[in-house]
Amino acid sequence: MYNFGLKNSIVLLRKFSSIFIVSSPFNTNLSKIQITRFIKRNFSEVTLIKTRKEIDENDNEKLQKLLEDSVIMKKYKLLQYEIDYMREVNKDVPAKLRPKDWLYMLNATKTHQRKYIRFLFLNEIKQENMMKKHKEKIELTRLKQSKREEECPSGIKYGLSKNTLFLRIYESTLDNFLNLNLSISSMFEPSIVFDCGYDHVMTNYEMKNCAKQIVLSFVKNRMHKCPVQLYLCNAPTNSQFMSMLHNLVPNIYNDSFPLNITSKSYLDIFDKDKLVYLTPHCRNEMISYDPDKTYIIGAIVDKTSPQPYSLAKAKKEGIRMEKLPLDKYLQWNSGSNKNLTLNQILGILVDLKYTKDWMDALNNNIPRRKRTWKEDDVFMKYMQYVRK
Repeated sequence: MYNFGLKNSIVLLRKFSSIFIVSSPFNTNLSKIQITRFIKRNFSEVTLIKTRKEIDENDNEKLQKLLEDSVIMKKYKLLQYEIDYMREVNKDVPAKLRPKDWLYMLNATKTHQRKYIRFLFLNEIKQENMMKKHKEKIELTRLKQSKREEECPSGIKYGLSKNTLFLRIYESTLDNFLNLNLSISSMFEPSIVFDCGYDHVMTNYEMKNCAKQIVLSFVKNRMHKCPVQLYLCNAPTNSQFMSMLHNLVPNIYNDSFPLNITSKSYLDIFDKDKLVYLTPHCRNEMISYDPDKTYIIGAIVDKTSPQPYSLAKAKKEGIRMEKLPLDKYLQWNSGSNKNLTLNQILGILVDLKYTKDWMDALNNNIPRRKRTWKEDDVFMKYMQYVRK
């Protein structure tokens, strides 16, 4: 099991004694900018375990082993001819394909292959445009700097890292503060488990989507005022799902990373009588958050063929099952489905643990486009309380 420590906690506590984080007590929604920054930087002190060249070499070895099969070799050659033809007729095809791209397309359908090729082409164009804009920005900054020097020969400069009154708070400083807060809180807070044992029922696209939702779940928990301790169970390091998650967060296996990852089952770690498996297919509705219980969320994205896999697994293992009381508090809009992402479910549980209020927990995490609140007695009492 990979666990975290409280290394340099005394220094960090002294360092952050004068920092105050101002935020809303209930609303923990994250903006797209926060999520993008998180995925790009992946916390402080990120050390890439594998370089791009090493990853390509490993993927190339997997591809060569896969091509030993004559059927897959034939499919590979046909795919090569099709891409070459698309390139000759000036269709949207990337200039270069990596071994991981071939591995993905060989396991995908024709429709997904074409969508993936267009996706790679658009990414290539975006990178070229970003490089162009970056160069233009550097040139513009140089021009502005030279103009300021001409206008202000006295040497007085204003701005960050110049003659300013305030010290800059770096992103690594904020990351260390949030990691320390998560480490301390998780020692006293209950645990929530993600069951990662559904690789065999998900496609490559679904596994990639599921890995992103796990990352967003970690972000949401880390940014919360009262975070919980997260576990990823049934998550061996050699599984395809964990390799996708590792690509998103390269330092996920570091000892200092505040996330528990284990290949063991939750039955080997927690008391079976205190386990509750959350599945939308059961009849028992969750009444309130019990801090003595350990809630399990199935890490599965089943867009193509939704089946009650979590219900079957919980029944087989003899674990108590519950579902979120969505119909009790929400009126769903016509055309909207009741499927929630993993980060939305985790956000509901964490907010419910903190506020003890279903209305707040659901309002903060379920998109407004999906719901219309019921105008019943509970809602009217809630509105009267808010208007006070």
